Amino acid sequence: MTTPLPTDIPKIIAEPQAALRNLLITQRYHDLSACLCETIGTSDNVNWSTFATWASKTAGQSIRDEEVPPFVRDVLADAEDDVAHHLGRVESVIRAMVPTTGFHASFLLAPIEDTLRRVSQSIAVGNLKVFAELAPLFAEFVGNFRGQPAADEKTLAAFVGTLDPRPISDGGQGALISAFTGYFAAMRAGNAVVQSRLVLLGNCLIGLHEQTRLQEQIEEAMDAPVEEIFTDHLHLSLSTVLGGLFDRLRDAVAAPLHDLQGVVRDVWEVIATRFLMSLALPGGKALPLGRNIPPVAAARDYLPPSLQNITNPDDLVKLLAQYDRARGTSDYGSASVDWRRLDDRMNFIVNLFRSRQMDDDLLGQPFSAEQRACFEAWTMPSPELGPL
Repeated sequence: MTTPLPTDIPKIIAEPQAALRNLLITQRYHDLSACLCETIGTSDNVNWSTFATWASKTAGQSIRDEEVPPFVRDVLADAEDDVAHHLGRVESVIRAMVPTTGFHASFLLAPIEDTLRRVSQSIAVGNLKVFAELAPLFAEFVGNFRGQPAADEKTLAAFVGTLDPRPISDGGQGALISAFTGYFAAMRAGNAVVQSRLVLLGNCLIGLHEQTRLQEQIEEAMDAPVEEIFTDHLHLSLSTVLGGLFDRLRDAVAAPLHDLQGVVRDVWEVIATRFLMSLALPGGKALPLGRNIPPVAAARDYLPPSLQNITNPDDLVKLLAQYDRARGTSDYGSASVDWRRLDDRMNFIVNLFRSRQMDDDLLGQPFSAEQRACFEAWTMPSPELGPL
């Protein structure tokens, strides 16, 4: 059965509600993934849009968090003694002058909520930014080539001719041209091994393009100014309690506030790692970005046989040599060390793409039929239908 080609991509791009838009983006990535599998002519190899489905679902977990996630409260509870100690130092400076009711770790909820909102906004912008550029291209590629035996290099040239040939470092789409050319070659490959490697090349090149495009949003999310936000909240609170006296006490509380900022920074690093550094997988599982990628449970080897010992095509060999630290093993090297850096993200991504390219679990639906019925009708699913 042929998967219907999505026709509502422009409407989704224009949807102002970030949470609803994300659900639709995630589902359309799934639909486009199935369409691309049919177009390339392989049920064994997943494509970039397959991985995008689960990356978008991961983003949705952040975008939808209107309340502070329970794990944030747990982290704050663990840090309560340190926070209370340093807040007590601040309080001792002013206790003689103005009675205070005391502070406790829950005071951190306000700046943490503020920070999470800012992070969620950056994630939502990135989610839309990539979809708006790539989804229409995937739909056009499928429309040009699925079930079109007469489509040839002229059709491909006309398609990629609409793209900016400059390198991604200059704001161009040269990597996308090479990626879709690789997908086209995979359609025509008479050999399953060659086809798999061409699909991997296309996947990695699109990954490189979109990760370069997302650099600004990733830095905003990872480098959220939680210390400054916290200090602003605390100064406002103290100004409310002390009135004009606070201006006279700023220097006196500067040292204990500086130490308190360090505790807040440590708390945020724990929260950010949990909030940002995992990839949702089918069945409610998650893959931590800061750990080496494990083999697929049902697979004997870390890499599918067709993607081991790659010696061609040359572009794929060069790309792996540039970005792959793991060198074909799950024992070391695939984990992200600093997600802010493009080369570090690409190391994780090329290993994810290479090791999971034949994991057909990734082709499963990201949402239940009942949930899909709601957001396909442009309505948010109710919590009673289960977690999204």
